[in-house]
Amino acid sequence: MKTYEVEYFQTVTYRFEIKAENEEAAQEAAGDFWRNVPFGEEHKYLHDVEDSLVDRVTVKEDA
Repeated sequence: MKTYEVEYFQTVTYRFEIKAENEEAAQEAAGDFWRNVPFGEEHKYLHDVEDSLVDRVTVKEDA
């Protein structure tokens, strides 16, 4: 039995709302917001998953 490292690729859409004075400010605020969302909370903003596929499978040397 061998161990394999698997990379799984998904195209995901997240949605959230931002209040801002204009579109440029909204884009900046959205980037700031998203950079500060803890990894464990990203699922709260999950809207859709388009594609899912195994991108790479690499055999690892077993110790």
